Order: sequence, then structure tokens, then C-alpha cells
Amino acid sequence: MSVTEIEHWLRDPYTIYAKHVLHLRPLDAVDTPPGARDRGTVIHGAIGDYTELFANNPPADPLKELLKLGEHHFASLVDYPEARAFWWPRFQRIARWFTQWETSRRSDIASMHAEIRGEIIIPLDGATFTLSTRADRIEKRPNGYTILDYKTGRLPGHDEVKVGFAPQLTLEAAILREGGFLDIPRGSSVVELVYVGLKGGDPAGEFKAIKFKESTPDTEADRALKKLTNIAKAFLVEDEPYSSLVSPMWKSRRYGDYDHLARVKEWSLAGGVEEDLPFP
Repeated sequence: MSVTEIEHWLRDPYTIYAKHVLHLRPLDAVDTPPGARDRGTVIHGAIGDYTELFANNPPADPLKELLKLGEHHFASLVDYPEARAFWWPRFQRIARWFTQWETSRRSDIASMHAEIRGEIIIPLDGATFTLSTRADRIEKRPNGYTILDYKTGRLPGHDEVKVGFAPQLTLEAAILREGGFLDIPRGSSVVELVYVGLKGGDPAGEFKAIKFKESTPDTEADRALKKLTNIAKAFLVEDEPYSSLVSPMWKSRRYGDYDHLARVKEWSLAGGVEEDLPFP
């Protein structure tokens, strides 16, 4: 399972059951116009390509190169001129912000890995669990590594990461520390976890480093890996239920693509049963 799906496992185990046990995949209605997910795919694709192409050799004209990559990805919207007319100016603002931010950041980076795949195998009781990822950006800095994730939607808060509701970056850090990324030695230290928001508004972008007041990224990575291991072991038990929306904070709004199958609305009208996360 990928690190991005672990969040679903924590908040809404039924999503994992529907997707990975029943092998169900949501389908868009015919002729559905592009929405937020499509916008994220296009923008993230252009930024990801730029980071990968120029990881260690920045171009002479960064903005020109990023806009060129943007044109390539926005070509997928040729049949939706209204969407392009709305999103392209936002992408132009993102491109200007990103290239300025990225250029100013280069001086402290020894090397960079972009769109890098990684995985580790977690031993369980008589079984194994493979955790995988494709990290947007990993920077080698003088005192350790920084892991960055590009987001076109809402940025998770510090508390969400600390409590474990948003474990993507901490689990990527765990993969790094366990030697799961090629060319990054096992036992390396992670000094910073960062979300880079790319919305195209005012401001067009946002740099958000996750702060741990009484801890470190390394400690939180080890904690996230231990928590995931406990969850995976718990679900080895055949009669462990894949409950829907186990976190009370998500009961009041739609969270997953499979809520209608779990009868979330019906249970909400009936009052439902309040449950807390079953895993420490």
C-alpha cells in the first residue's frame, strides 16, 4: 500500500476494504467536466516534471521552462476551454511564485531527488507488509534530509501530522531512515518535513514546514512506522472489521469515495455509533 492510502486506513478503513478487498473503483459520470482532482493532476504534473528534469541542473530561464511544461500538461484540457481559461492564469501565478522560491532555495541544497520511488517491507506476525511511495522532492542539506510534498489542495495542519491523521510525510521519512530510497543511506536523518501549497491565489504558493515542539522528524518517523506496524498486525486478524469513518472528526462530512456503499448518510440520520481510533 502507498503512504497516501494509509491516511484512509486510519480515518476510514472501509475505503481500504472496498478498494483492496472488493477491488471496486469509482467511475466518473459520462462527460463529467474537469474538477479539483483534474486541476491537481495537471498542476502537480507540470511542477513534478520541472523538479525531476532540473533536479540538480537549474535552467537558465526557470519560468520559461516551467510554463512550457505547463502548456504540455494543460493540453489535456483542450476539450474544456472554460476550465483552461480559469486554471491557466492560476498556474501562471503558481509558476512565477514557484520558480522564485525554488531558485532562492538552491544555495543550501547539496543534491536533490525528485519523483523518487521508495519502499520498505515491514515484518509482521508470519506475514509482511510493503509500504511504498513516490516522493515529490527530497533535498540533501548540510545537516540531513528535507522531504517536501506538493499540494494543490488543503494543507494538513501541524496537529494532524503530529497526531497521525496525516502520516504521508512521516511515513516517507520512515522509508528514508530505513534505506528504502535508492542512493540514500539507511539511518540517514530527516531534519525537516515540508508541504508546498500550490493554489494560484494570493499568495500563489505557500511553504509550510511542520513543527514538532517536543520532538523531531526522526522521532515522529519512527513513531509513525510503529503505529502502522500495529495497525497492519491488527488487520491480520480475519474478523477485524473495516469500519467506516472511525474518527469522529470526519463523521460530519463526506470523506471517501465509498461513503454511499457504507451507507454513511443513513447511519448519520440514525445517530450512528461514536467510535474512537482503535489504535494508539
